[in-house]
Amino acid sequence: MVASPPPGGRGAAIAEEKDAFEEYNETGMFMDRLGLKQRLAIMESSDPMVAERYRILFTRLEQLSLKHSYKTIAVTSAIKGEGKTVTSLNLSWLMATEFGKKVLVIENDLRNPSISSSYLNMGRLSGLIDVIKGDADLRSAINRLEDTSLYFLPARASARNSSVLIDSQGMRSVLDNVKAHFDYVIVDSPPILPLVDMNILSRMVDGLVLVVKAGSTPKDMVKKAVGSLPGKNLMGVVLNGADEIHMKKYYY
Repeated sequence: MVASPPPGGRGAAIAEEKDAFEEYNETGMFMDRLGLKQRLAIMESSDPMVAERYRILFTRLEQLSLKHSYKTIAVTSAIKGEGKTVTSLNLSWLMATEFGKKVLVIENDLRNPSISSSYLNMGRLSGLIDVIKGDADLRSAINRLEDTSLYFLPARASARNSSVLIDSQGMRSVLDNVKAHFDYVIVDSPPILPLVDMNILSRMVDGLVLVVKAGSTPKDMVKKAVGSLPGKNLMGVVLNGADEIHMKKYYY
């Protein structure tokens, strides 16, 4: 269990690091210490349509992002197990490796940090929770995936008091600071139902993408999830694992 963040001042401390963070970034001194434990679907699949679907998704998101000046995009789902983390990782990989974008992935599903546990060779690296609590500075917790322009700010550990950590000045300061240094910030987010975490986070990011697992998530839960989000920044819905039959079922 992770203790609640100390009251007060961490947001100011992060803000004071801004000049040093900019200098650190410009000199390219982020440490290349991250590797993947497992390869992503977009790297492994022999089906060209896998990558093509993510190209289409990115193109549509970029159109909206340019129109509305969005940089921080949260990827969420109605419930656990719909593929939001896989979508976040594959999309970010394509944005960085094929479109040349400088992308930061923030692992913000603090109750179930599967990026830290399943995808990254973390070692003793600091993470988002350490930054929010004041135990690490922001620049030391961001690391680049080798040979790419894809960066990660992993959670590092799970937290039972996730809503307290998310609804903190430290979290707001992290999002404010990273905007200036990356083309896009993809926030792998907690599911909307039944927790309050995503409701808090949705008001801190520019845009939202909702991932729905075709043939699995009940339509009424999708409606409930969409209805609970601030409609002004919902960029769209990704139907994961869809075919034409499933797509027709989700029109409403």
